[in-house]
Amino acid sequence: MTTDASETYRIAMILHPRYKLQYFHNRRWETDWIEIAEEILRDEYKCLYGSLQVDDSANATSSGFDPGPGPSTSSGMHEPNMFDEPPPADPGAHSLVNDDSASEIDHYLVRDVDSKCVDALAWWATPENKCRYPRLSRMALDYLSIPATSVEVERVFSRGRILISHLRNRLAPQTIRSLLCLNYWSKGGLVQDKDILFIARSNPEVEDDGDVEFEDGWDAV
Repeated sequence: MTTDASETYRIAMILHPRYKLQYFHNRRWETDWIEIAEEILRDEYKCLYGSLQVDDSANATSSGFDPGPGPSTSSGMHEPNMFDEPPPADPGAHSLVNDDSASEIDHYLVRDVDSKCVDALAWWATPENKCRYPRLSRMALDYLSIPATSVEVERVFSRGRILISHLRNRLAPQTIRSLLCLNYWSKGGLVQDKDILFIARSNPEVEDDGDVEFEDGWDAV
């Protein structure tokens, strides 16, 4: 099973609001496999995202992000496939968990799947969902923006080789990652001109050709 080859596939699938864990149940995947997939998601969230600092007083709309009228709902314009089957709602998942100690994952999984969602990135990037899941949305945007095919991955390597030329071979891994992410985020409409101007004006000048160390959370979408 190809999905077993990468934990990223499992995490990305669960973080798609149209499927979550319900898709695996509908397709009668093994219970142990589903439980392991959820455990992988929770471990990754706890390790890298659960402790991220968020500004509770900040208004989610202050980021100014506008996902636009993109394909956030099904319109019949896409080719039918096995993933188009709307999963039935879980009868026991109609009420949102009210326990403040429950993680964002619990809140996310207990809600019904969004059978109309087509563009998962646009769904997570809405101010409403970024406010409801401040940390989980960061994780979802990180994982769902990863190219899903080996062909696209090869293209990423090709772009990386163009970026790291023979005359530009001293870039730190952090700098390379930043530039590649910025490239794909820009194409996906996740980067605004005002954000670039803000970074350019606030970025400290470097006397030598070394790399600047950014604080944790610098790559927040």
